[in-house]
Amino acid sequence: MKTGDQRYEQTKTAEGRPKGLTITMVSLGTAVLAACATPAPLPPPPPPPPPPVVKAVPSRPLPPGGASYVMNIPAKNSVGQRQTVSLGINDDERVWYFRSAWNVAALNCTAAQFQPILDAYSAYIKDHARALKRVNDRIDRDYRTRMGARRAGIIEREGVMTSVYNYYALPPARREFCAAALDISNRALASPPSDPIAFAAANFPLLEAPFENFFNSYETYQQMSARWDAEYGAQYGASQPGWVAVQNARSRGETIPTVGVSDPESTLSAQNRQGETLVDDGNGNQVPVVPADTQFVSQPVVEPVQSEPDE
Repeated sequence: MKTGDQRYEQTKTAEGRPKGLTITMVSLGTAVLAACATPAPLPPPPPPPPPPVVKAVPSRPLPPGGASYVMNIPAKNSVGQRQTVSLGINDDERVWYFRSAWNVAALNCTAAQFQPILDAYSAYIKDHARALKRVNDRIDRDYRTRMGARRAGIIEREGVMTSVYNYYALPPARREFCAAALDISNRALASPPSDPIAFAAANFPLLEAPFENFFNSYETYQQMSARWDAEYGAQYGASQPGWVAVQNARSRGETIPTVGVSDPESTLSAQNRQGETLVDDGNGNQVPVVPADTQFVSQPVVEPVQSEPDE
């Protein structure tokens, strides 16, 4: 009995309660407290996805100077020279082309500020009539020799000079061309040239530069508009005058204006009225006079509108 009593005593706590009962009550209290505790808040929902980025569609690029949306310009040869009417000309032809270009400027740069062009050109051909006639006669002989007959030489030269006058009358290059002619004219009036041949040779590049600059700008337009057509043409092209003009020229087989060959007025995107021609007193050729505002260019910039899908 003693041994059994001793085992029983060992299972009691100091307060006389069985250890097993105490453990059970503690465990039950912990469970009750856990059931009454506030649950942890749920994490916030993820933010909604951003709205899709709407890509802005630019208007189709515009050609420089109010030029036609589609046009043939002189290409460059294998050594990078622009194949214009003046490529490969001799010294006499350079003088005559300079005179012709100055003549075109005198007739086409008509705003009040360009009056010095007409004044200086008129003085140049009057003061140096004999020297210029000698140049002209030598050119006539060259054509006659080349063509084998006087009449054939005249016809050939007239055809060439028509291209020369059409070339320098190019309206989209008018602004810079008139500015260059005005500079030359002001200097000629301030200090009249004593040697017309040397004066022509020195200043001819200044009258050529506006056209080279225009051709470079037009090539940039061709590249940019081709990229626009490839990316946006199918959906937005119908709303763009330039895209429509290009498609019409391709699909209908329309005649594409060519610099120096076509009527200069056809190289404008918007043709307001017919130009005219005046006779050059020096050789009887027809000089085109094409109205073109050197200050303002009228070209519509149209917001791209998506084409309706075909039914």
